[in-house]
Amino acid sequence: MPFTFQKADLSPTCNFSQWALIDEGRLVRTLAWLYLRKPKHAVQIIDQLEPSKAGFPGKVFENAISLLSIRLADIASDLSSADPEKKKTANNKKNKRIEQRDGLLFQHLSWVAASIDMPTALATPPHVRRADKGFDGLLVSIEDASGAISRVVLCEDKASVNPKSLVQGSVWSEIDGIVNGDKDLELLDAITAILREQSGLEGDAQEELLEALIYEQTRAFRVAVTAMPVNADADGYQHIFNDFEKHALGADTVRLAEVLPSDDTRAFLKTLARNVRREIKRIADNV
Repeated sequence: MPFTFQKADLSPTCNFSQWALIDEGRLVRTLAWLYLRKPKHAVQIIDQLEPSKAGFPGKVFENAISLLSIRLADIASDLSSADPEKKKTANNKKNKRIEQRDGLLFQHLSWVAASIDMPTALATPPHVRRADKGFDGLLVSIEDASGAISRVVLCEDKASVNPKSLVQGSVWSEIDGIVNGDKDLELLDAITAILREQSGLEGDAQEELLEALIYEQTRAFRVAVTAMPVNADADGYQHIFNDFEKHALGADTVRLAEVLPSDDTRAFLKTLARNVRREIKRIADNV
């Protein structure tokens, strides 16, 4: 499998997990199928199986490659302009596009990690839009014995070179809004979509699950970030998630804090994106 996990109970703050990439080749293959909107095939790669037959209508290969690329043609002249204001504006646009590409790629990475760590949970596939709003991911666990929804995990996935500032300044406020009920309708829509598409349950059975759902008792939060050595302190990356317990109340098991470390976040994601593009082209050549 692509990742292993080093876990720690940081009660009362959170349950902490640090990812370790152990098979980059398998990760690249998994991500390629995931970008092609084939999550079941991606899981087959994770499970060390060959992907089953798949159809690729239209321009899905070109679309997936585009999501992993940075478009600069429209600002190329301004990037080399002698006008400092034009050059600054163009560089800001370039950096924003890189951030969006990296953010979407990290959502895919987070999906892979969750699929390995929580293989029985139903999970929403990553978005296909770089600047999409809403939950970065959603995991739903259903108890085998009772058939009830046992846990709903809302995922916040952030690819940043300053993860602590982002978590403390943005993610906690997003969680506050969710706890206050600001996104209950959006959450219901997402859970309904998962049950409809992945559970195998029919309409009435789905509604019975939702009717019995006590959201406040099943809700958990999973915050996953990228990090570099410069982001660590003497104890590692745990400090990034300080005060988690003040925003998501309950046992520490409802607060999942996860980190993907690398020497250089932007360089790592740039290289990974390039390798996934190559793998998508390889798949296209063999269809």
